[in-house]
Amino acid sequence: MSRYVGVDGCSAGWFAVRFDPDGGVDHGCYPDFERVLGAFPTAERLLVDMPIGLPETERRACDEAARERLGSRASTVFFAPCRAVLDAPDHETASVVNRDRTGYGLSIQAWHLVPKIREVDATLRSSPAAASRVVEAHPELCFAALGDGPVLTSKSETAGRTARLDRLRPAVPDVDETYAACLDATRRSDVARDDVIDALVLAVAASQPLARLPDVPDADVPRDRVGLPMEIRFPDISDSIK
Repeated sequence: MSRYVGVDGCSAGWFAVRFDPDGGVDHGCYPDFERVLGAFPTAERLLVDMPIGLPETERRACDEAARERLGSRASTVFFAPCRAVLDAPDHETASVVNRDRTGYGLSIQAWHLVPKIREVDATLRSSPAAASRVVEAHPELCFAALGDGPVLTSKSETAGRTARLDRLRPAVPDVDETYAACLDATRRSDVARDDVIDALVLAVAASQPLARLPDVPDADVPRDRVGLPMEIRFPDISDSIK
């Protein structure tokens, strides 16, 4: 059976959801990214909410395009750091390095992602087979594609969570029970509610044909210095993202 996985970083490491259109949903929490890949060796595609290809001297076109498409929800997209930031020992140094290379400092939110970016980067660079299956995505772009444009209410609000679960319901009819089961199986100090919702949408999105930002053919996808793609994928099932 086809298997699709959505992966989101969490306090305990990584929260992953496996979705099979014919076989339901299961989930797990893993301490490192290599163990995520090991847990799903036959998955056709894994969508991860983490920058993969990293720029050298300017911001990524995919980040700029994602922010433009999300409009008032643009702030949910953090600009990926330049590759040199991966060697920085602290946020202050990282921001100086990023500004020197790209013209922009590095937000504290983006800095907090750096350890996990390093982890994904090391795993994909050491395994071409993994790199062929792991795809960068963004949950809010996925939710926008699964409905009538971006969800304007934050996931931190009950209405925002409900709206997002409603967009998953056509693919996962028992999504409320699935969401509750994920919460029951984990501690909030390890896996936040947002982590569960994001992993769920990435898993569903992984089962769909995918569009990309920037909107270019496969052969023209920009790649970074080590050959990783600088793109963000999302379901290509409507033209509803404005």
